[in-house]
Amino acid sequence: MSPVNGMNPNKFDYFPLEEYVNKIKVEDYVFEHMEDTNREFDNYLKELSKYDNYAVIYYFIDSLSKEMKASQAIEHHYKTTQDIISKNVFFNTLQMSHTQIKRLHKFAYPDGDYEYRSGEVRVSKMLPSGNEEIYWWGAKSHDVKPFVDDFIKFYKNSSLSVLNTNPFLKSALAHLLFVRIHPFSDGNGRTARLIHNISFTESINKIYGMNLKICPLNLSQNILLNQPTYAKRINDIYFDLDHNSNEEINKWFDFMLNMVDDQLYFSMNRIPNLEKSFNNIAKMKYTDDDKEFIEKASKMKIKV
Repeated sequence: MSPVNGMNPNKFDYFPLEEYVNKIKVEDYVFEHMEDTNREFDNYLKELSKYDNYAVIYYFIDSLSKEMKASQAIEHHYKTTQDIISKNVFFNTLQMSHTQIKRLHKFAYPDGDYEYRSGEVRVSKMLPSGNEEIYWWGAKSHDVKPFVDDFIKFYKNSSLSVLNTNPFLKSALAHLLFVRIHPFSDGNGRTARLIHNISFTESINKIYGMNLKICPLNLSQNILLNQPTYAKRINDIYFDLDHNSNEEINKWFDFMLNMVDDQLYFSMNRIPNLEKSFNNIAKMKYTDDDKEFIEKASKMKIKV
């Protein structure tokens, strides 16, 4: 059962995030979709492994630039390619902590507050009449820290459940949970998409024995093209222990797998132009910081 028209104006108190996650049961159609996507992703990595590793890393850097531009555009904000490349944002660690979350938020939303919010936030729309329709509230400000504590525990959880072992589901759930906690006054969606990428990259490294620090597949360009559905899938989910949102959460998983499928299709068609893209990127002018960024990136290995 989902909120009527995505509208859920009820505030909620802290609840253990682990209980919320443990109530999720992945449905058969999502499992089937996940397996298809896994096979296509394997093919994607095999195709990339045919190319010079240095060229592939340049390709990832270029893809990251497009990812960040699209993620900003989803929120009607914009960031330049140079800002993205020069910040070294992914290289310190793929681990999750309060410091890491705040650092990612500062990168995604440099004009915002560094600390978690002290006021209440809601996602809503204004009607022509001047009335406000509330889709949902973020966590109460005094509950943000306990929720984020739980979120970090979820991120670090290495149990054998599919929600922790499958990169596509783990990163999609991290994305969803972070957005619904909404720990900052603004920039939560952009930060959630960065966390999605980092979670996905860490999971891929574990499965394939790689050492990537930049996500090998980015989804914001596809999310940008499917914004209404993206928002609806989030709005239709209750974030509490009182409702059963399993059907809606599975729809979220299925939607995010569709975004992966679309990006895989786009990327597989782009790969034949990889050498051309590599040559174009190589002509860019880099600062010393950029060169350090690229030097670190060049140490990453693509393995299948």
